[in-house]
Amino acid sequence: MRNKTLLVGTLVLGLITLVVLNFNKSSDEVKPVTKPLIDNEILNRPARLVIKSGGKTSTIEQLHGLWVVKERFDLPADIENRLLPLIASLQKTENFGLLTSNPKRLEKLNLSDALILITGENGKTFAAEIGKPTDDALGNAMRIQGETSAIRTNFTGYIEADPATWINPILYSIKPEEVKSVTFKFADGKTVFVRSAKDKKFNDQENPWLEDFVLNLATLRITDAQGKGITTTELAFKQSSAIIFDLFEGESITTTWAKETNPKSKEPKYFVRVQHSDPKNKINQVGQKAEFLCPSWLMEQIPTSTADLNKRLSPPTENTK
Repeated sequence: MRNKTLLVGTLVLGLITLVVLNFNKSSDEVKPVTKPLIDNEILNRPARLVIKSGGKTSTIEQLHGLWVVKERFDLPADIENRLLPLIASLQKTENFGLLTSNPKRLEKLNLSDALILITGENGKTFAAEIGKPTDDALGNAMRIQGETSAIRTNFTGYIEADPATWINPILYSIKPEEVKSVTFKFADGKTVFVRSAKDKKFNDQENPWLEDFVLNLATLRITDAQGKGITTTELAFKQSSAIIFDLFEGESITTTWAKETNPKSKEPKYFVRVQHSDPKNKINQVGQKAEFLCPSWLMEQIPTSTADLNKRLSPPTENTK
C-alpha cells in the first residue's frame, strides 16, 4: 500500500513538472526577442536628422550650438513640439525581428514612402525606410539601410518632412500686461494708446477690442518663411501697416504687416517683419535670415488704415426700431 502511494505521488509530481516545463517553454516561445532599434550612443547625442517623405525633405542639424532647419535658411527648429517628441519616440522603439523578405510583401509595405537618417555626435549613423503599420498594429514596418528584409517595430511616431512644420513658429512671446503703449502706423497717419501702469486701461478707457488685440499679438506665430529680396514681397511692404509695442521695461517690438499684391494663386501670401529695439536681440538676428509668412486669420486682426482702426475701436451699435 505504501509503495502504491509513493508511486501515485511520484506520478503526480511528474505531471506537475511536465506542465510547468511546457508552460515555461510556451512562455519563452510567445515572448519575442527584441533589441533597441537605434544605438543609444546616437540617440542620446544626435547631431543631425534628415527626414524624407511625400517628396519633401527636412534637415535638422546643430549649428553653433543651436538646432536649425537647413531648408529654411537655418531658422531655429521647433525643439519642444517636433524634435524632442521624435527623439523620445525613437528611444522607445524596439526591433522585433524579421517581418518579411518576400519582394511582393515588401512592395505592399510602402517602405519607399518615408526615410529617416540620424547622425550622432560620435559620427555614427542610422538610416531606415519607414513603411505602413504591420497587420498586428504593433507599429510601423521598417527596412534598415543596406538590408533587403523588413523588420517589425513598435514605432508609432509621426514623420513630417515639410520644412515649414519644423521651424520654431514663435518669433516672440510677451505678457500682455507688459505692454505700456500701442502705436498704429498707417500711410495716412498714426494713433497711440498709452497706459500709466500694468493694471490700468489704455488711455484710461475701456476698450475690449484693443485689449483683445494686444492679447492676440502678445505671442507672434508664423507659418513659414521665404527668401529675402523677392520682388513681390518688396512690393507688398510698400503698402504696409506697422504696430509698435512699447514695454514697461523700456524695450519695444515693431511688427510690419503686408499682403501680397496680384497673387498668382487664389490665396495671397501674408507677411510680417519683426524688429526689436535692442540690436543684439535674437529677434533681429532671425529676421535678417528670411521673410516670414503669417496665417490669414492673424492678418485679419491688423487694421489697414486710420479709418479701419476707428471702425474696429467703435463699439457695435444695436439695431433700434
